[in-house]
Amino acid sequence: MKDHVHEHIGFREIDEDGNALPAVSPHVPELADPAQKRASPNPFIIVLWVLDAGLLGFGFWALTEAAAAMAGPTQFNTSAQLSFMLMSYTPYVLLGGLLLTAALLFWHAVQWQRKRPAS
Repeated sequence: MKDHVHEHIGFREIDEDGNALPAVSPHVPELADPAQKRASPNPFIIVLWVLDAGLLGFGFWALTEAAAAMAGPTQFNTSAQLSFMLMSYTPYVLLGGLLLTAALLFWHAVQWQRKRPAS
């Protein structure tokens, strides 16, 4: 018989406590154990974390280099123009890195909350 009623018939087992176990159907393969299912990391989030680390690393390097150049000659002997550019753009680079960090942490918090059952 091929109709919508008989295609969904399956056997339901009951454990020793009387709780129903998942239905077994000969037409549908069994689902994998959810505890064994491992989510793969999102490659876009990984790239954003790498970009964030680069922004923050460059921002702190530029801040220390520009501050050291203002204090006197350094081992790198940066020019006045480069020091001015570093000092001009460093606050925005650091702000962008911090905002990106906050956004990524918020994204991770939302993903973590979705995985937890509602109580």
